[in-house]
Amino acid sequence: MFTKRLKEARLSLGISQRELGRRIGLSEDVVSSRVTRYELGTSEPDFDTAARLARELGVPLAYLLADSDALADVILLVSRLPLAEQKKLVASLRARASGAPNGGD
Repeated sequence: MFTKRLKEARLSLGISQRELGRRIGLSEDVVSSRVTRYELGTSEPDFDTAARLARELGVPLAYLLADSDALADVILLVSRLPLAEQKKLVASLRARASGAPNGGD
């Protein structure tokens, strides 16, 4: 899942693998090949590199790491909301998950 989302996020920005590698500070001799390996799944970035990739792509790291496409979509959508709206949504989801009324919705 990481590989698919990494590539999709990069393509949505319209940047090359080489450019992404440069932006996250990879050395010039490995920029393209390293990102290629990440996207193919033949190599996995360490946590700090994955976090830099996510930041550069403008997505939460959790989006790249989510176990399912549905969860990834939720993470991405919620991350785009203002913090106050995120907190309201979390409260509503907690209430729903616990079976309690969710404030009249």
